[in-house]
Amino acid sequence: MRRLYTFLFLLFSLAATGQQEAIFSQFFYQKTISNPGAAGSRGEPVLAAFHRQQWLGLEGAPTTQALSFSAPAFANRVGFGLSLINDRIGFFDATYVNAAYAYRMDFGSGILGIGMQGSYRHQRVAWEEVETISFRTDPLRSGEGVFPVFNVGAGVHFQNEKFFVGVAVPYLLEKGFTKKYDGLVSDFSGTTPHLFINAGWVVPFSTHFMVRPAVAVRVVKNAPPLVDLHLSFGFLENTKLWAGATYRWGQSAVASPGDMLSLMCQYQLSQKVTAGAAYDLSINGLKKETSGAYEVMLEYSFLKEEGGVNNPRFFR
Repeated sequence: MRRLYTFLFLLFSLAATGQQEAIFSQFFYQKTISNPGAAGSRGEPVLAAFHRQQWLGLEGAPTTQALSFSAPAFANRVGFGLSLINDRIGFFDATYVNAAYAYRMDFGSGILGIGMQGSYRHQRVAWEEVETISFRTDPLRSGEGVFPVFNVGAGVHFQNEKFFVGVAVPYLLEKGFTKKYDGLVSDFSGTTPHLFINAGWVVPFSTHFMVRPAVAVRVVKNAPPLVDLHLSFGFLENTKLWAGATYRWGQSAVASPGDMLSLMCQYQLSQKVTAGAAYDLSINGLKKETSGAYEVMLEYSFLKEEGGVNNPRFFR
């Protein structure tokens, strides 16, 4: 019972902060998920899958799965992206389908991508899973609630061999939904625009050792910014292995994903396959209720073979 009340408190606290969109600790991989301007930025077709489990030990805690494909076309002058995202917390389940297009041009020492995307969001509210204190059924919160939402987004992304920076709003339109029953009306939160800003660079010391700092900022109305500061180190030949940490802070609510330390590593299993994992340690008010969160990533690149020589990729 204590877990039930704890989770309900966390759920409504999270809703109050306005932070809705999925957050990945390994944000510098497959950036097309949050920025349509990054579509095709790898210069080759790439397929990536993510799974994230938040708040380990709490029943109904958030889980997120994402499958993202990105590819350049027309001599790398345009990029296309397709992302499928499933996000579940408690009895709320949302599925996103995002189709992105980016126009890519030479800009200074790198390539600038200007992108836009169309998205479809299918949200289901499973009221039958809700346990009320009075055990009575709320007529406004009964039956299966399915709410389809269409949206558009935009973003820009610049990248060269050692640096990247991106700014995006994946969902520009603020949309909610309303349920009516016998003259009663209940409004539910829908999509709130989020501003995503991220940047990263690599400092090479040799082909066997490099340093990669990165930062991500997420801004949404009615909530303080959420900031990730990341630092990782590349080892082995052509830096096949990356290991590092991210510190996240922001949002004062006890249920916020802020105030977290994430330990992570990524390893290039072959020229085409890279795997990554992250474990997040809560250092906020949740640390007594949960053992943290974990995230895994698997990426496959459809690049052409280059005589068995690995091509180091500092940013995905």
